[in-house]
Amino acid sequence: EDGGGWLVAGGGKRSWKRRKGKTGSGRPGNAHKRTKKTSGVEQIVWDPTVLDEEVDERTAAALNARTREAQKVLRESAFHDQLCSSALGRGEAGEGPSLLSGLGSVEEMVVYGLGSLEHGPPACKYQFALAVVLAEDLLRSDKLERVLFFDPAFTAYDRRVIEGANPKFCVMRENENCARTAFRKTLFYMPHCEAVLYNALLGANWDLERLPNLVILGNSFASYKTIWGRPSGSGFGVEYPKLFSAARCSREVPVPTSFNLTEASAFNDMSFHFFPREAVADALDEMT
Repeated sequence: EDGGGWLVAGGGKRSWKRRKGKTGSGRPGNAHKRTKKTSGVEQIVWDPTVLDEEVDERTAAALNARTREAQKVLRESAFHDQLCSSALGRGEAGEGPSLLSGLGSVEEMVVYGLGSLEHGPPACKYQFALAVVLAEDLLRSDKLERVLFFDPAFTAYDRRVIEGANPKFCVMRENENCARTAFRKTLFYMPHCEAVLYNALLGANWDLERLPNLVILGNSFASYKTIWGRPSGSGFGVEYPKLFSAARCSREVPVPTSFNLTEASAFNDMSFHFFPREAVADALDEMT
């Protein structure tokens, strides 16, 4: 299946996947089968059968221990304390906490773009740790039904660790290229994904009924607006029209910026994005 916007580590062009490190299953003779070049750009070829490969129990246990250690470090960090007090709506009143109080109505959580826990750098494990923490918080509302994960770099070891972390965690077998329709309130956690993937998600939900169902935790849309304001970024609005419009109609709540983690890059320049119905209606009117 075509990799869509999922790019491969290495090479010249910068991408979130290149920042996350290696891809592939790591077993001899298999990694080379998971990539292809399209128009000179190397992409990941998704093969869901890799999720069913045999795993070595010792290796799986070691990987699981590393991810749990990352969760422990995250929970004990100032970043986590600030996230709970501000980003999760437990702090003082204001637009941010008011918007984030709506997370309690989330019925589904989808995690795209973690990279491979098996092969990626420590940032991947911290990003997974945040997914665990967010899911635990949302599960307290009794509305969250499941948490879905997808990255074409996932391996059988990744699946074992992810699905073993919580009975409601599930690794998807289909590559939706992030074009998933949200029929109910859904939190999409997309740490440092490419702009094309955010654009695909927005495009799949670009109407007054579905766009307000989205909550996106990912790259700051405000930062995209700053980039587009420069002469070198003037083409972004044409290349990513839905993301360009969403950057104007969404309401953004940044995640804490004072990191004391060894991998501060795991969460830099990320925000929660909400789509209030009135703002969405105005944006859709402008586009018609």
